[in-house]
Amino acid sequence: MRRRIRLTGRRQLSKSVVRVSLAEIGGKPLVTMTLVSPDAFKQFPQNARVSLRLVENKRVEIVDLGTIGKMSSSRELQSQGFVAPSCQLRIADPGTKAMGLLLASTDNWTLKKNDHKEQESSKGILLFLADDTAPQSWKLEIRESDYPLVKVDKRIANAAMWARNDPVFVGAVLPSVVKQVFEEILRGEYSDDLPWVEDWLKWADSIMPGDNPPTDPEEKDERQNYIERLLDSFCSRHNLADQLLQATQPGDAE
Repeated sequence: MRRRIRLTGRRQLSKSVVRVSLAEIGGKPLVTMTLVSPDAFKQFPQNARVSLRLVENKRVEIVDLGTIGKMSSSRELQSQGFVAPSCQLRIADPGTKAMGLLLASTDNWTLKKNDHKEQESSKGILLFLADDTAPQSWKLEIRESDYPLVKVDKRIANAAMWARNDPVFVGAVLPSVVKQVFEEILRGEYSDDLPWVEDWLKWADSIMPGDNPPTDPEEKDERQNYIERLLDSFCSRHNLADQLLQATQPGDAE
């Protein structure tokens, strides 16, 4: 599996030093940023440039928020349709070209629109979000910067919560989600020191203690055998087939 290489000299900032949100005003998409810990920025030159990097479904936008000394609180986005993009705060050296050498950055985190705040929920290593998925009832988004995200048709009442708890959805869909995520991980598509990858591998070890995943991306048969064992163990532990059968059986006739 691939390893991330961290550039030396770049300072690590906590994402909690700012509060960032997406909104839409007058039909225009906006991103706003509020400083929660202003002291965290005092260590940088006043003319250091501040930006946000948003990424979703291969769409990337760098939002320039000005400088440390003259920082904008909001900017109109050029891209339309961001739902839950990966977000990263960046501070760049003022002596380089725009968005050049980084002095500091945060880890990536998932940014939600204001109107999605109450619709997203998490269940450990998997996120759920009510969204416009039609004509499909659900979609899986696997991202480098954050935990895999299951988007569920927002026309369903309490869609995110329903997806987490409905035995039909859980029994029929979650095994497919687990399979897709581990196919990506074991192919070496994502660095194994990414926090979400580490957590998924720890989860797999809790399901199958001592059954280590194959480390060679070329071992296709070994990968598939491992994933099948993991799915069997996962489904057996939670009795998914029995719960699905029970939920789909008609009630006793009166």
